[in-house]
Amino acid sequence: MPQIHKIHIFIDGTWLFRVCSPHSALANKTESPKYPFVIDWDKFNMAIKEHVEQSSQQSLELGEGVFVTSIFSLPEDSDNWSNCSQVKITEKTKRVVYAKERFAKAAVDVGYSDIGILRPKIKDWMIPKLEKGSYREKQVDTTVVALLVKSAITHPQDYHALVTGDADMIPAITTAFPEYTKNILVVSTHPDELDAKRRQSSFSYLDFSFDLPPFFLQ
Repeated sequence: MPQIHKIHIFIDGTWLFRVCSPHSALANKTESPKYPFVIDWDKFNMAIKEHVEQSSQQSLELGEGVFVTSIFSLPEDSDNWSNCSQVKITEKTKRVVYAKERFAKAAVDVGYSDIGILRPKIKDWMIPKLEKGSYREKQVDTTVVALLVKSAITHPQDYHALVTGDADMIPAITTAFPEYTKNILVVSTHPDELDAKRRQSSFSYLDFSFDLPPFFLQ
C-alpha cells in the first residue's frame, strides 16, 4: 500500500493579518476593499493542498498547521497609562490587539496549533512605534523558521508550506535544511501586488530554487 504524504502549513500570522487588512493586497481583490478580507480557513487549507497535489502528482493529507504571531498582553490598568513614564495606550492600538486576537482564534478553531502565538507584555516605548506602524516583530520570523525546519527534518517525506511575505526567512531555512528545494513551498501574495511601503526584504523568492512553484493567494 503506497505511503500517504502530508502537507504541513506554517503561517506567519502577523504578515497574513496585515495583507487581510482593509485596502491591503487581499482586501483590494474584493468588491469591498475598505473592509478586512475574511479567510475561509477550510478553503484556504484545501487550496494549498490541491496546489501541492497538482505540482507533486501525489495524493496528500492535511498534516500539522501552526499559526505564528505576536499578540500583546494589555495590562489591566492600561487606561491609566498617562503619566510621563507610561505612554497612554490608544484605542487604535487596542483595536489592533483585539482584531489580531480574533484572527488568531479563527485559525486555532479550525485546528491550527497555538504553540507559536507569542504574548509579550506591551512596553511604553513600543506604543509610538505601534501608532506609526513602524514596530517590527522579529521574534515571529525566527519562530516560524524554527518550527518549519524542525518539522521538515522530522518529516522529510512530507511537504511543508510557508505562508509569508518575507523572503528574508528563506536563507535561514536553506542553511538549516539544505534539502528545502524538494518539499518546501512558499504561499504568498503576488510580488507585483506587495505594498511598496513594506518591501523591506533583501531577497526575492526568485533568488531561490524550489521544485514546487509558489502559491499566490490572489
